[in-house]
Amino acid sequence: MKLSNIALLAAMLGTSFSFAQEFSLVSSSEELITVNHELTESTLDVSPSVYTAIESENYRDFSKSHEIVTLTAGEPAIPFFTESVIVSHYGQVNLLVSHEGYTEYTDVLVAPSKGNLKRNVNPSDIAYTFGTVYSTDAFFPGELATITEPFVLRNTRGVTIIVNPYQYNPVTKTLRIYKNIQAKLETDLSETGINEIELRAENSSTFAQVYENMYLNTNSALGRYTPRDEEGEMLIISANSYMDEMEPFAVWKTQKGIKTTLVSKADVGTSDTDIKEYISDFYDDNPDLVFVILVGDHGQMPCHTYGESGWEELWSDSYYGQMTGDYYPELFVGRFSGNSSEIETMVERTLEYEKTPADGDWMTRAIGLASDEGDGYGDDGEPDWEHARNNREKLMDYGYTVVHEFYDGSHGGEDAAGNPSPAIINPVVDEGIGLFNYTGHGAEDICITGNYSSTEINNAKNNGKYPFVISVACNNGTFTSGTCISEVWLRAKDGGTPTGAIAACGSTILMAWAAPMQTQDEMSDIIAESYVSNRKATLGGIFYNGQMSMLEDYGGSSTAREVMQTWVMFGDPSTLFRNQETMNMTVSHFYNVPLGTASVNVNCDVEDATVAIVQDGVLIGTAKAMGGVATVSFPALTSDQPLLVTATKQNYKPYQGVITVADGPAGINNDAAAFISVYPNPANENFTVNWEGITTPTAIELRDLSGQLVYASNQPNGTSETILTGDLAPGVYLLNVTIDGANNITKLVVQ
Repeated sequence: MKLSNIALLAAMLGTSFSFAQEFSLVSSSEELITVNHELTESTLDVSPSVYTAIESENYRDFSKSHEIVTLTAGEPAIPFFTESVIVSHYGQVNLLVSHEGYTEYTDVLVAPSKGNLKRNVNPSDIAYTFGTVYSTDAFFPGELATITEPFVLRNTRGVTIIVNPYQYNPVTKTLRIYKNIQAKLETDLSETGINEIELRAENSSTFAQVYENMYLNTNSALGRYTPRDEEGEMLIISANSYMDEMEPFAVWKTQKGIKTTLVSKADVGTSDTDIKEYISDFYDDNPDLVFVILVGDHGQMPCHTYGESGWEELWSDSYYGQMTGDYYPELFVGRFSGNSSEIETMVERTLEYEKTPADGDWMTRAIGLASDEGDGYGDDGEPDWEHARNNREKLMDYGYTVVHEFYDGSHGGEDAAGNPSPAIINPVVDEGIGLFNYTGHGAEDICITGNYSSTEINNAKNNGKYPFVISVACNNGTFTSGTCISEVWLRAKDGGTPTGAIAACGSTILMAWAAPMQTQDEMSDIIAESYVSNRKATLGGIFYNGQMSMLEDYGGSSTAREVMQTWVMFGDPSTLFRNQETMNMTVSHFYNVPLGTASVNVNCDVEDATVAIVQDGVLIGTAKAMGGVATVSFPALTSDQPLLVTATKQNYKPYQGVITVADGPAGINNDAAAFISVYPNPANENFTVNWEGITTPTAIELRDLSGQLVYASNQPNGTSETILTGDLAPGVYLLNVTIDGANNITKLVVQ
């Protein structure tokens, strides 16, 4: 998502202007928000690279030097800039605009836009046209700044400011560049405004960074959101016949700390309206809801239609996550689409990916598959292959070991001469990749570049090594009238075990050319942790934040709204994306607690890991590991059912262990522990651990209550070991004796 301070094209080489632009917040209150936009530019450049020949004349083509330009066919393609702010949750928002002068250039020809093209055409095949604006003696676009209608993003009401510092008169061939534009947003609290909201209590921290990254004034008086430790809840709506297949999935999500509700469509209703109403009511009752999964194909779990655009039906799943009537999502929606066996495959793959990922560095390898079209027309003015290469650089800088360049044409670097084909793509997929970015032409069952089709996916041998697939292409998500390639990615298996992808995002219609490239750019930035304030670990967080970035950067245009509507995520939005080689965590805790216990300390050597405790299938508490310890609090225990402890974090292998509940003091209580003796306890100068008669431990560790390791023995031998304590500070310590993979923990007092 766009930051408020970006240096754009700071170098003169290859550009017509050297400029930087910055939004800054002057003031923010409930009734008045003042934002400055400063644009600094140098002199006019005559470099041929930023001009386009039209009818024997050279026209200044801003699409070759600026990220985003206006896209109305036959009108000047003029750059604009956007920024969003939180406004009062009620009232009419009005805009006042002022400026501090401009620089004027004469005898300038500015190229027109070719319009909002879809990816079923090559922009170079479309001729330039000159509309009525070119015969109108007035500056275009005319207004120096506008604002969108107020929108609602979960617990905030916002507007996007669209600033137009470039103003062009085609008749006089005059270009004005305004240096400092000030936008004042005055809210009349006595007037009823659009999309007013009531502020709601919520605990989900998932949207905390969304707000911070989305709005310029998050930390002002209007930024009332206070994040807490909860990550967010999940709602699964399943076709009636797939409830059994989804049960293990729901159980695991609960175990890892996501409060999960699984309901049958029979309890929800049959139509898209019924489903939306149920989700909306559930969201009202459960304000921490973040993730929604729809289970079933279109015939079993209907996709929503926004109606027709041209001859196409605008099919949408994101509709179910838009709770307030605008296009910004309050919820991250994914879909498992298939029959009973295929749903079972999707569940199996997801559990394997999160719980027992395949060994190796496959998740640090990626593919960039792209056409050689779109030069001067794609987002940032990039053709598809250059867009893919720039995203490759981000990933490689982050730590990806390989990002394959498979581009139409011959573009040097790691890109082989000629066009890619399944013969070179298939072995890379089989070897294992964690990310598959496609940008090009497409149809329901194929990526045109590389001729990579559903057949190739079904024949793949990438068992255990599942990529996240992001497809910027036409119809790769058209699933309402057949089986699309994105569905095939999720249904694929070989030899009875899953292959395919962990998730695949594809469009249900002919996709716009430039706007979805911004989504893909933003997703790469998030994956590469380019933003300190916008780090997302879940597949849904990565995808939908990319979508919100696109919607904001393109000023909420009809094109941007259509992309948001019709780009479907097939897969589980709550899955933690793997972009580093899997690491292990060390976790320890008491193995026995008494009735009445209201909290448990869990030692964990991974900072910010989520530790969750479930009893009898119910999530009773979660906490983050801080300083080596997660203190999980819950209502005092009244049941003697055991506690299941689960620790998770992105790119780590999860830990699971059991705590028994019984009368008596906390301590160890399992078969091995029954034969372990620790004496003396309390200890003065030393103590002894004795395991005579049972398996020799593989490790002995002593930690203080902060989790700090004070003693470790990784190769114990014999039947006992004596540990000196004379140098230790008096206090309570936790002794962990690992036998046959089980951690046996007891409390040791040092005097």
